[in-house]
Amino acid sequence: MALLGAGVVCGDGAQSWAIAPTPLAVPSLSPSLLPGRSPHSWPSELPSPLPGRRMQVAQLGFGVRPSRPARNRIGGITRGGQACSPDGATAFKLLPIVPPTDPDAAAQGKINVEQTVSESPTVFVYVPPTVARQARLTMAIATDTASGRTVEEVLYEYIVPLPEQPGVIGIPLQPLAAGRLYHWVFQLQCDPTGDRSGDALTDGWLQRVEPNSSLSLRLNRSAPQELPALYARSGFWPDTVTALGALRAANPDDAALMADWASLLSSVKLGEVSSAPLLFPPAEYRPLQE
Repeated sequence: MALLGAGVVCGDGAQSWAIAPTPLAVPSLSPSLLPGRSPHSWPSELPSPLPGRRMQVAQLGFGVRPSRPARNRIGGITRGGQACSPDGATAFKLLPIVPPTDPDAAAQGKINVEQTVSESPTVFVYVPPTVARQARLTMAIATDTASGRTVEEVLYEYIVPLPEQPGVIGIPLQPLAAGRLYHWVFQLQCDPTGDRSGDALTDGWLQRVEPNSSLSLRLNRSAPQELPALYARSGFWPDTVTALGALRAANPDDAALMADWASLLSSVKLGEVSSAPLLFPPAEYRPLQE
């Protein structure tokens, strides 16, 4: 078991969470995208944004790709879980920080697969006020069989402590293999008796792809402050939000980055949670495969 590091809070978060980021507490990008920096050290070394050099996401927004692959939802995967609400009765819903599902896919009970060119993107989920003090994120690798079935093999899980206030939770993932399809599930643990049937949960799909030569060249020539805008223009949502989240973790009081975050989330119809604190709690990693 391993802890990802001390918690980091951005915005108006609880004072009990550490403000200064530690090397393993913030999202990391693939070392191939940031030459000369290890994937767990660069955020703590990140310089303050430079006037005239950083391209703000607020100027660009995010354009959802016109055609995205989609996968079936697992039955009951988006259940709400009144047991997780403060009064035990109010409707409760977790909100994954991803663009909205294409209408045609949604009509078929599917959700879109978000493609990434980063080795270790971060999953973000908005958690509203809840009695839960802990959540679990599981990651599975999915394989399509010749018969048309999808077989999932769970690789690992994170046990995530939850703060007392609502916020957007960021969980950096273990490295993804290029070309493979991954399915993550984020589940609150609300019932103290251990009954998980009433827990709220949500899910998402990821696939790592290789960047084309033009994007690779631009990534290698870009400063960290320029990455969110570059990823946004290229249509890679996980990379955009991961890069901007890392900048906010390293610069929690930067008003321009807060504005970028609000603009980015609003551009994909998530403006309602754009002012929520951005939190990176010290998740505990538990491998489930040898």
